[in-house]
Amino acid sequence: MNTRKHWLSHFFAFFFVLCMTLGLTVYADEDMKVHFLNVGQADSTLITCGEHAMLIDAGNNDDAEPILNYIQNKAGLTHLDYAIGTHPHEDHIGSLDSVLETVSVDTVMLPNVTANTQTFRDVLNVIDEKGLSITIPEVGDTYTLGDASFTILGPVSDYGDDLNNWSIALKLTYGNVSFLFTGDAESTAESDMLNTGLDLGADVYQVGHHGSRTSSSSAFLDVVAPKYAVISCGAGNDYGHPHQETLDALSSRGIEIYRTDLQGSIIASTDGSSISFTTAFGNDSSSSASDGQGTDRSAGAVSDDSSYSQDNTASGDDPIVHITKTGEKYHSAGCRYLKKSDIEVTLSEAKNRGLTPCSKCNPPR
Repeated sequence: MNTRKHWLSHFFAFFFVLCMTLGLTVYADEDMKVHFLNVGQADSTLITCGEHAMLIDAGNNDDAEPILNYIQNKAGLTHLDYAIGTHPHEDHIGSLDSVLETVSVDTVMLPNVTANTQTFRDVLNVIDEKGLSITIPEVGDTYTLGDASFTILGPVSDYGDDLNNWSIALKLTYGNVSFLFTGDAESTAESDMLNTGLDLGADVYQVGHHGSRTSSSSAFLDVVAPKYAVISCGAGNDYGHPHQETLDALSSRGIEIYRTDLQGSIIASTDGSSISFTTAFGNDSSSSASDGQGTDRSAGAVSDDSSYSQDNTASGDDPIVHITKTGEKYHSAGCRYLKKSDIEVTLSEAKNRGLTPCSKCNPPR
């Protein structure tokens, strides 16, 4: 038995050296997973690779509880290698302060632009309180995430007050599989990225700006040439996202579409050569990254995962709740998130709009 163990140890040592010599990558047992969290009309994406993790954006101000629940309880994480706020709009950095307060983070990345909002100041205050520093990534910079790596693609230029185009864009690669994230970058920023000459091709594309027609230009889609597209958006949102023009552009290219408003949180898992998708409804599909032949299926009915469950049982008197013009939550009277607008609607109307209860003020359900 000892002789056999000795022989096996030498065999694996030889195999490892051979792989290194030939330039082959030896991947850990755990696959890389990209979790597109269902945060309504906002963005938050968690990437895990072995013992390493990265968060790209952190939803709205009132998304802290479900995001942290996902990070800590579902993913079992207490530490992030990177926390990236693609740009200083509330629907992307709203709960970043809460994440930084609760979870230890090695590197915080923000673009070189500021916003005169309380949400942005809250993020800066926590960074200062925690003794963290801000990394402003440069186009072409490459970072490692365990056995994965990501390269910064944008922002390329100075976009003045156009915060969407300031979005940090990056390409994440694990083995032969790649993912592209562009925040809310619009066609101007996309054109600038194309002109850098960097490789933008990706298997999975998180569709820019929640599927708005202002992003995902034809030239950009033709170069990225994704097999899959994931759209983060809220059911019945006031912006009409995703716009039909974007859906048509994706469909005409044979790109398989996943949507958080229709399927809840979406997990893309890869071993570096193939990709499989799991949605909150348990609908799975998988394919090889080399052939892109995924399972053709239609999206399920509108619903949410456990973090955003909706109780559709009618109550006896249909109580009044409070909403804002653009928010994805409904609230109790006096909630601090009603400072800018306060619209009274019935609970059933709020649910029909696809709104979910605020985690801070605990409105009727």
